[in-house]
Amino acid sequence: MLRRLATPGTAPDQVGVLAGWQQRVLAGSGGRAVVSCLLAVILVVAAIGRIDRADSPANHTASADQRAYLRLAHDLRATGTYGDRGLRHPFHWAPGTPVLFEAADAISGTPPRQPIDLRAARRAQAVVGTLTVLAAFALATLLAGSWAGLAAALAVALYPPLVEATAALVSEPLGALAVTIALASLAWAWRGPPWRFVCAGVAFGFACLVRADVLAAAVVIPIAVGALAAHRRGWRAGASRTAAMLLASAAVVGPWSLYASSTTGSIVPVTDGGGSTLFIATYLPGHGTLFGMKHALAAETRRHFPYLRHQPVGTIPAAKFLAAVAARRPGLSQAAAMRHAVADNLRRYALGRPAAFGSMLVGKLARMWGGYDHGTHHRVIASTLWIHRGLVLLALAGILAGLYRSRSAALGLVVLAMLVTTALDVFFVAEPRHAIRLLPGLVGAGAAGWWLAGVSWSRRHRAPAAPSPQASRSAA
Repeated sequence: MLRRLATPGTAPDQVGVLAGWQQRVLAGSGGRAVVSCLLAVILVVAAIGRIDRADSPANHTASADQRAYLRLAHDLRATGTYGDRGLRHPFHWAPGTPVLFEAADAISGTPPRQPIDLRAARRAQAVVGTLTVLAAFALATLLAGSWAGLAAALAVALYPPLVEATAALVSEPLGALAVTIALASLAWAWRGPPWRFVCAGVAFGFACLVRADVLAAAVVIPIAVGALAAHRRGWRAGASRTAAMLLASAAVVGPWSLYASSTTGSIVPVTDGGGSTLFIATYLPGHGTLFGMKHALAAETRRHFPYLRHQPVGTIPAAKFLAAVAARRPGLSQAAAMRHAVADNLRRYALGRPAAFGSMLVGKLARMWGGYDHGTHHRVIASTLWIHRGLVLLALAGILAGLYRSRSAALGLVVLAMLVTTALDVFFVAEPRHAIRLLPGLVGAGAAGWWLAGVSWSRRHRAPAAPSPQASRSAA
């Protein structure tokens, strides 16, 4: 596999063969061996850093999401069900991460009824993080060649928040891997026969089971693929590729959705937390954040729950605030009341105060990509913050340069998938932890963009070769 990934070359619709010294360096088995050795070193470095962090999680305090993922994993091991009566809304969380922790617990040999083996779960996170480095290499290699892949792999291997996330038992590491594999499969499918889009659809489907915010991209990207293919090869080619991706994704997500929907009695695409999350995201007085909503609704919540009068706002569970909002419509269930509350927010703020609402969305975009994921109980480290911002800006500049110079359709589709997912996250509750799942894909696309732009520039500015003496005599 590594030998195939290390093979140089770009897609026919991109720049073509690598030019000059790049072609000479990568030609033959010697060049592939160099790339494979460098990649192996990067993977070892990534694995060592992540395993070390997995074995020393002293600075991590379990968040509500971590406790929920562990509870779900325990229930899967102990009873074979997704959640029990101790977890009110188990389908608020996508199934990918609990299944990973359950598998790690089973491999470790822990008896099913015992608590989940935390060390095994963190070791699983370390393996997932290392595989993400390989996925970033594959993405950039498929887009632009092996040297771009090595640059992307090195950046992802050393990116501090991804290393730190190994010790936190959350969905970010697995989400980053699943999204990056989906993007790489998309680039791979674009370069080959139509059946490859079935594989790409399967990859997007599995990414949805890890992170529900990939659902929008899983619908938009097949349509975009079909439109591009129809423009180049005719409408039949476009329709077949779109159908292949959509049906493959539905085949992966469908069984889970049917199970979750039948269990809850309502439609659950992947998770069922959309109503409450969307209320928080569209509540302008709370600036679209959970923390802001708590402060904006503190007085109303304390009136509804008098025993919370002297409890600090930050320690009151979010469910209490949402229950207070739902109590405005006593004749409805909480889910129905939250749907009405969301409609009120859209009517009052999105339509009534569009400038302020748009400013809130821009602020959420800046919050999502302008900061790094450091966890709830940790302070921001200035050096890590600027490493993050520099990496994001460098990747964005590379994407723009690559698209401008190469007009690569594969790169454009990868970027579109990340844009659609970002837009969905921004409309909901955008946090830096949402960006960390997309960052390996962003880095891979950025490295590929820089490489494609450089190759295009070198091809355009190479001096024409001097004619040989034999050619000169022939011309004479």
